[in-house]
Amino acid sequence: MKNLFLDKNTTIAIIGFGRFGQLLVKVLLKHSKANLTLVTSKKTTLSHKNLAVASIKKLREADVIIPCVPISSFESVIKQIAPLIKKGAVIVDVCSVKILPVQIMKKHLPNSVQIIASHPMFGPDSFRIKKSLQGLRLVLGNITAKKSVYLQTRSFFKNLGLTIIELSPAQHDKYMAHTLGYSYLVGKIAQKMGIKKTPIDTYDFELLLEHVGIVKSDSDQLFLDMQTKNPFAKDVQAKYQQTTVNLLKEIESAKLGYS
Repeated sequence: MKNLFLDKNTTIAIIGFGRFGQLLVKVLLKHSKANLTLVTSKKTTLSHKNLAVASIKKLREADVIIPCVPISSFESVIKQIAPLIKKGAVIVDVCSVKILPVQIMKKHLPNSVQIIASHPMFGPDSFRIKKSLQGLRLVLGNITAKKSVYLQTRSFFKNLGLTIIELSPAQHDKYMAHTLGYSYLVGKIAQKMGIKKTPIDTYDFELLLEHVGIVKSDSDQLFLDMQTKNPFAKDVQAKYQQTTVNLLKEIESAKLGYS
């Protein structure tokens, strides 16, 4: 059986052409033999013999569908495309939280649709810095797909050089609340404070500035989605807030001790 992503008779539809959607199109055009259908309202001059920019109605012909849309609009998009998806089609989400999109897909999509949950642990900035996918990580989880289809999907992305990490939606979101959720929170605070480069920056500070630059390049909507759509994020936020308050109290106490 041919790999879905390597079969010239396969049609892969990508919904959305934001920063990650653009990267995904670039990757698939280079490494996949499938026909790509890009569903977007954005104007694009992108041209390739295996790429067609089309209306949402073309989803009826898609074998694999990858929505690249903000988490906040994910449910409305899934509701819109649900009647158009053909029997047995595969849908792979790329949301940065997992419990919520999986619940949405299971609720609104026909039972015949094969669902695979994924979270690429990289974006355009990570790809630009490394100049390849080698060693970057991709979280995968099989929700309702046939085992053979899931293994094909995993094999394709693993062969691109990605490190595959298999997690349940709950495991993923618990980790994310303490990694991306926390790091985005710290980075966004530094951005709001206007932290900038100085002539005497330490290496640690340079790393912080690099992170702030990455956070700035992502949308405010992504930041808010990470903080509000992950059920475990609120505990991290509460701990962050309490820890900050306690540290400021320690600083005030130290000031009094020196006065």
